[in-house]
Amino acid sequence: MSLPPIVSIPEVHEVAVKGFNAEPVAYESSRPSYPKAAVDCLQSKLGLVPNESRVLDLGAGSGKFTRLLLSRNYHITAVEPARSMRETFAAILPDIPILDGTASSIPLESGSQDVVIVAQAFHWFAQIETLREIHRVLKPGGRLGLIWNLEDRTTKKWVAKLRDLYEQYEMGTPQYRLGLWMEVWKTKEAETLFSKLEEAHFEHEMLCSFDMVWGRVRSKSYVACQSDEVKKLLKEQVFAALQSAEDLELDASSLNPLSFEEELARKAECSLRSFSRKLSYSLKLFTSPSNKHS
Repeated sequence: MSLPPIVSIPEVHEVAVKGFNAEPVAYESSRPSYPKAAVDCLQSKLGLVPNESRVLDLGAGSGKFTRLLLSRNYHITAVEPARSMRETFAAILPDIPILDGTASSIPLESGSQDVVIVAQAFHWFAQIETLREIHRVLKPGGRLGLIWNLEDRTTKKWVAKLRDLYEQYEMGTPQYRLGLWMEVWKTKEAETLFSKLEEAHFEHEMLCSFDMVWGRVRSKSYVACQSDEVKKLLKEQVFAALQSAEDLELDASSLNPLSFEEELARKAECSLRSFSRKLSYSLKLFTSPSNKHS
């Protein structure tokens, strides 16, 4: 008899549904992409074969990760439960099928996929039903890849300050940083479905204006579903933290030369929104082959 999931999470978490349906534009414009080294490593560990491999992008969102796979001509299918995200995905990637489905109810045939990739989403549905369903759609010897970006609070004090500001609104959601998603992998049934997870770690930086940083914060599901009053207050706090930070790095090369002196002159008025700041990300990927045999 199979063990119950360690982490009890609804099929689609209500905060994820509300938040991601509320801010698809902010998500698409502000969420970071993934460094080439990490993508190449993931593709290698998953054994992906250009022009041949059938890949499922599960919880695909607006297709941030999906588009990084296009140059290899894999046979890609995406599954995403949030309607507004599917619409955004379809507008950006009209040639990639995007299906309405969940991690515990994937609308694909059994044994149809070589690889399943979950980018920035597995923590929302880290339960044994998910692993069973992913295992079902994988071919014998198929592989699962998990990848996350997380703002690195160890690099800059202002990044730590920002995280302290917005993480107070998490509302008990099973965020990646909490590590709750790892509990399901400790169950006996998970061990029968998949081999032990392998881990790799990468660091990268993203140049951001103040508005982009706020967009990144606003795109977080638990922030997106807050009231307008709460979001207004949080925005003020985010901008205040950025404007008062002493360890921000100015990248003048990203500015329009005609506006550089003008922007410097406006510094006292706290209007540095066009300046780029380096937002450091810590990226981890995990891969595991299924234990399904032919």
